[in-house]
Amino acid sequence: MILNDELKGLKELVARFAAGRIATRSDLHLSMDFPPELREAMSRENLFGIGIPVAYQGMGGGWLHMAVAGQALVENGYSLGVALSWLMHVLVSRFVFFGFGTDQQKMSHLPALAKGACTPCLAVSEPGVGGHPKHLATTARKTGHGYRITGEKAYLTNGPIADVYVVLAVTGKDGDRKSYSAFIVPSDTPGLRKTGPMDLGFLRPCPHGGIVLDECEVPRENILGREGLAYQEIAMAFRLIEDVMMMAPFVGGARALISLAAASLKEEGIRPSSEVASLLGETISSVDSLEILAYEAANALDQYHINHPGLASVSLFMRRTAGLVHQRIEEVVQKTGIRMSEPFLSLSRDIASALRIAANVAGIRQKKLGMSLLC
Repeated sequence: MILNDELKGLKELVARFAAGRIATRSDLHLSMDFPPELREAMSRENLFGIGIPVAYQGMGGGWLHMAVAGQALVENGYSLGVALSWLMHVLVSRFVFFGFGTDQQKMSHLPALAKGACTPCLAVSEPGVGGHPKHLATTARKTGHGYRITGEKAYLTNGPIADVYVVLAVTGKDGDRKSYSAFIVPSDTPGLRKTGPMDLGFLRPCPHGGIVLDECEVPRENILGREGLAYQEIAMAFRLIEDVMMMAPFVGGARALISLAAASLKEEGIRPSSEVASLLGETISSVDSLEILAYEAANALDQYHINHPGLASVSLFMRRTAGLVHQRIEEVVQKTGIRMSEPFLSLSRDIASALRIAANVAGIRQKKLGMSLLC
């Protein structure tokens, strides 16, 4: 995809920021805490406003703008953890609050989200069961004025720094089938307690943690989206959007690794063999192709929302290709014996770990797709 002048300008802005404020820090891969001063700098550049309409004090743009920015953050900042924390902020802001909020909810929350003055967190998964709908146990019980929510959520990206949570809780049951609703729960709600932070050992400084909700009372007006349909309309759809939108940061990471490896080859005066040169050519051509797919998939979200019939298949293909690209980059390093810098090592480790995280979900989706041909 050829970017227009607006998207080129955005990419250049984010690239300059990442090179000057992220790549220059040697401590990010060691920290479990997202540096407050870095979030403030991102806020000043209005990076949290990408994808939020100007009417709500955002920068405007859509999914493609977010993909372009995500790639530039990693390609020039060498930190997948920083990009993941940012990406989850803007995804929750655009898809959940802008996509499902009432006019009042949008006016109440989107301006602060766009400014970075408020950090959102989608709270679905629970300890020991992940996000499996049959096993989620957090409940929301009706009261005279609203709901009381009780339960525990875990593995939450940006959980430790969140100011507002979108909590999925059981609000109905038909036999063994549960129905879920989504609730806006501010972090200062009585009965809400943060747990963690969790140290995943990778993707630092993106913070992860959990919350415990003990009879947290929220008004009915805090229901986000349609009552009883939150799992299908929010949780499942968000998983697909997350898969699609993570590809551009992976592309940025792959480009950064290739650039760092090429720089090491030059610095050490190593002339690659024809085999290594061919391997590099195969790798960069795959990355170029993956970038086109990542941008086109984000553009499909802009055009068709999640209703494009090929998005799930494209996300599976992109994930598999990203894994192969990473393997090829590792082969180049092994075959040449070059000494890699800490930015290369930490970024490579984060990419490998991030690709493993959702491998099970991708496998299940791939199996379902195959079984559909036999029905």
